[in-house]
Amino acid sequence: MQKIGVYLSSKSDLPAAYRKAAEDVGAWLGRTGRTLVYGGARKGMMEVLAQTARCGGARIYGVVPEILFQRNLVSDLLDVTFRCTDLHDRKAIMMRESEALVVLPGGIGTLDELFTALATATIGIGRMPVVLYNAGGCWDSLLATLARLKDDGLISEDFAELFAVADNVDDLERLLA
Repeated sequence: MQKIGVYLSSKSDLPAAYRKAAEDVGAWLGRTGRTLVYGGARKGMMEVLAQTARCGGARIYGVVPEILFQRNLVSDLLDVTFRCTDLHDRKAIMMRESEALVVLPGGIGTLDELFTALATATIGIGRMPVVLYNAGGCWDSLLATLARLKDDGLISEDFAELFAVADNVDDLERLLA
């Protein structure tokens, strides 16, 4: 798997563990000669990830909604820019261009991207490896909620079929080997 889609926050003032995760994943992408596929924003953890990936030699694809162009928030680090209409379009392009998805700590947008990937996989469309990168325990409560939904019969798929969980870059590398 060469092209790795990464979903993550565009915010800056976050716990140190979240920044370290973005740096570690970026460094891993560069060190292993992979291509980063991400949202293309020049802010927050998105830019930290891209800078670290670039320093390591990774190729960088940015999938950039029109509004980021209008707000002058497009990263200068992109090798390839996929200009898209909106967030729905961005999700479709990122899933098309990625061979695996890594979900770093993020907010509503990141959860939307994650659940779109999981929902499409449950009906047999676009199934690919999805890894929740659980930096600083960010996804612990989400994992507990998903387990409850499974226990209640609202989710029928085995989680191992939908996603894996990594606590560090060594786990990520093993899962995407």
